[in-house]
Amino acid sequence: MALFDVRRLDSLFHKPQQPTAQAPEDHTKAPVSHTPAPVTAKPAPAAVDHAPVPKAAPVPAAHDAIPKAVPVVDKAPSADPAKAPAQAATDSGTKAPLSEAEQHAQVTHQVDELKEKKTIMKPGQKGPEVVILQQQLKQLGLHVEPTGELDKSTEGYIMAIQTGGGLGADGIVGPKTLDQLQKLDQAPTKPAPGKQQDDAKGDGADNVDHMPDDPKLAAVYLFNRQRVKNATETLNPQQQKDMEQFIKNWDSNKARYEEVASKSGVPAKLVASLHWRESTGDFGTYLHQGDPLGKKAVHEPNFDQGVPIFKEWEPAAEHALGMKERTRNAYKIDENTTDEAALASYAERYNGLGYHNYHAMASPYVFAGTDQYSKGKYRSDGAGGWDPNYKDTQLGVLSMMRGIDKHEHDLAEQAAKEKKLAAPPAPAADQHGDNAAPPNLHFSQ
Repeated sequence: MALFDVRRLDSLFHKPQQPTAQAPEDHTKAPVSHTPAPVTAKPAPAAVDHAPVPKAAPVPAAHDAIPKAVPVVDKAPSADPAKAPAQAATDSGTKAPLSEAEQHAQVTHQVDELKEKKTIMKPGQKGPEVVILQQQLKQLGLHVEPTGELDKSTEGYIMAIQTGGGLGADGIVGPKTLDQLQKLDQAPTKPAPGKQQDDAKGDGADNVDHMPDDPKLAAVYLFNRQRVKNATETLNPQQQKDMEQFIKNWDSNKARYEEVASKSGVPAKLVASLHWRESTGDFGTYLHQGDPLGKKAVHEPNFDQGVPIFKEWEPAAEHALGMKERTRNAYKIDENTTDEAALASYAERYNGLGYHNYHAMASPYVFAGTDQYSKGKYRSDGAGGWDPNYKDTQLGVLSMMRGIDKHEHDLAEQAAKEKKLAAPPAPAADQHGDNAAPPNLHFSQ
């Protein structure tokens, strides 16, 4: 990842100029959402990331937030500074590339300095401070290049992250947005190839870049990556009983789930978890929303929204998953995917992004039964469905997938033990035959 000398970069984006007063602006508008999730009442405006600019007030301190411009020299730089490798001085005076850890630490330090200076960056702005912002976004795994301009692509990522963090989604970057980016930067790193995580808790990283190019889906992935890293199961007694029934259902119908998985490209454990969320494993219902097979579906997605009448579960399930093909492709999911953040994000999109878009919270559809969810649920589709005080008591998708992982791991261990016990004992070495070695070679001389 490339890092740059801020003073040198500044010379590319700023001509020398005298400070001028900025026109007064008001950035307190509420965030705009593009998801048709139901909301019963208009939520209170989210706190924006910066204070409104006072009317008719001069802004002599504006240049404190952004380093002062340096005159551009006549000689053009030998390379694009936005793509030059970060370097550090060695004892001999030569330049050496920074390690990945050093680059990460330097970007973190630079972002901290922007926060301390209360730097404000607006859409369309150019400068070295924007390069630092883009480096931080790239450090998160987002597909952003450090161009030095807060362009539409960068703005889209910023607004999506502001939405998920409960900030005012106006694309203007201030200390709160920078702080949110740094919190998301604490996600776990992927294991080295050949070290795939196979335990029943963790991020299950599979060495695939599951980060979508779509800013909204990418933001969902970022927040869920952080949640699955920290999630611990907190099943109450009833949920523990439900888990036992869910695992029994998995054992009885694993082949059916695997058949759908092979045709849809969605892991069998995720198919089974979605099925349990929608209809408690009832094979007489649509996987889309749990309505009975053999008649028109009435809940969303319904018959009028393109769901045909199915009489058998498997083709209906394949159709339901096919309706989310774009989401599956965006997260680069196939039937062998183990990355929990990608699978959790797919499940959240399968159910709807209302929790992310309107409430900046973990979806109970995914995280119920873990410490990442406390309360609040859409109890029905349409207006009036949101209940901020209702606690979802169903099993969340993440807990169920982890339950299957643990169950399969335990079965494999038990099978290995039984195989070892069933194996015939190895024949003892013949200590008295003609070819037996003497007991002590030293005294055999």
